[in-house]
Amino acid sequence: MPRDADATVLIIEDDREEVAEYADWLEEYVVRTAVDGERALDALDADVDVVLLDGELADPTAEELLGRIRARRPDCQIGLLSGMSVGDDVLRLDTDEYVPRPIDRDELRETVARLVDHGAVEGAVETYLSLVARRRRIENRRDDADLADDEHYRELTGEIATRQRQINTLLAEIGDPVAGASDETGAPPPSGAEMTESGGGGPLYQTRPREFYGLWFLAVLTYGVGDVVSTLYATVAVPGLIEANPIVGTLLSSSGLPGFLLLKLLVLFVLISVSVQGARRRERFSYYWPPVVATGIGLLLTGWNVRLVIGA
Repeated sequence: MPRDADATVLIIEDDREEVAEYADWLEEYVVRTAVDGERALDALDADVDVVLLDGELADPTAEELLGRIRARRPDCQIGLLSGMSVGDDVLRLDTDEYVPRPIDRDELRETVARLVDHGAVEGAVETYLSLVARRRRIENRRDDADLADDEHYRELTGEIATRQRQINTLLAEIGDPVAGASDETGAPPPSGAEMTESGGGGPLYQTRPREFYGLWFLAVLTYGVGDVVSTLYATVAVPGLIEANPIVGTLLSSSGLPGFLLLKLLVLFVLISVSVQGARRRERFSYYWPPVVATGIGLLLTGWNVRLVIGA
């Protein structure tokens, strides 16, 4: 599988013969060596991708040096070279791989290859999520009409798609089962808040909250308040008038006022649920039609009741 031959590996081992041997085994990489903690920290810079740390260092201890490495380079991949069995002493250390002694050439090479791959994936995912967050901030401040003509926004969206494909390729190269299934089915890799729920900058009710709550406020005002108030007025103030509306009359006669109100509430909740799911998937049709339909029904029923009351 493809590996990054430009990766830099820092070997920290107090046995000079062993450190030289490990360096020979990893000749395809850029290798740095250190025989103690201070020299290791001097050699640790932004170019180092992988650290192989002797778990039996004494001064400073491997655990102490590991903490200092993590503090300086939190994104660096670390493999622990140790004669300890895989128990609590090893598992509690913040390492990415464990290489038991005696160390085999092929095992060491494969461990470093995995660490390089994992570092590449983590870096790509971090960049991807940073770009998605930047796009979300832009979408929160701008309307769709403005974004459609924004060249910077289009470039950002294209870069996100490129990073998305890069992640899928990297996962496929290291044998990730999710990436493999994606390639076999032809489905795109996860995006946004599948790394953020749907990759398009978050649900529409988050990216466009005024629009979402405005539409549903109008729907509740007409379908809920308008129709309910006008129906109650017609029922209480004008006895017998409600029979002119056969649907409402049937509901009131069969279920009474509580049943009528419960049905109204149930229908409203179903429509809101459909709209929310559409917003999460960023499907504009499913997002818009429920509040529009609720508003239309509310206006129709309210107008019906008002016309009956006025004509009585």
